[in-house]
Amino acid sequence: MASTAPEPRHRRTCTRFDADYYRRFYDDPHTRVSDLASVKKLAALVAAWMRYLDLPVRHVLDVGCGKGHWRTALGAHFPKARYHGVEYSEHLCRRHGWAHGSIVDLDPAAACGRDTFDLVVCQGVLQYLDDHEAARAIQNLGRWTAGALYLEALTALDWRQNCDRKRTDGAVHLRPGAWYRRRLQRRFHDVGGGVFPSRRAGVTLFELEGR
Repeated sequence: MASTAPEPRHRRTCTRFDADYYRRFYDDPHTRVSDLASVKKLAALVAAWMRYLDLPVRHVLDVGCGKGHWRTALGAHFPKARYHGVEYSEHLCRRHGWAHGSIVDLDPAAACGRDTFDLVVCQGVLQYLDDHEAARAIQNLGRWTAGALYLEALTALDWRQNCDRKRTDGAVHLRPGAWYRRRLQRRFHDVGGGVFPSRRAGVTLFELEGR
């Protein structure tokens, strides 16, 4: 008789991010939510902030690196920087050779050989985590970020008003933006555009530049 026990969460989540998932949301031009061109625009914004704040970029951690668009995009701005890609999808790890790991319990020293990074990228990851896991992930991002964080997470308001629902995965945890901001402000400034300099980086921000 087949077991009726629920599938373990780790296996459920890993298999969700399979070839079909990436084909729909990242490969098919009719249904994809992001592509290299859009990431290049974001990378230009992030790079401008890093230069403005005089934050060197020698080591980049891209957690949830997907197809590696950030490696290509940031390489144009910081060609000497070392890129460390970590991905939860076993499919993409096999295909691209990323380090396999979860933002919830990643040991960056074991996966990447470092504890902290000048720039950390976390795009489209946190909405797939429940509240406890997402809060723990934000704590980790605070520990890992020596310079600045780029963060993108789908919020409840984004789902109602901003995103294209035909291209966006809605089977996620939709939280208010304030939920994220309360937790991020403990370790980061918010300068807009998804860029969050670490408070320990010692940057000087004029009053209207950040909070």
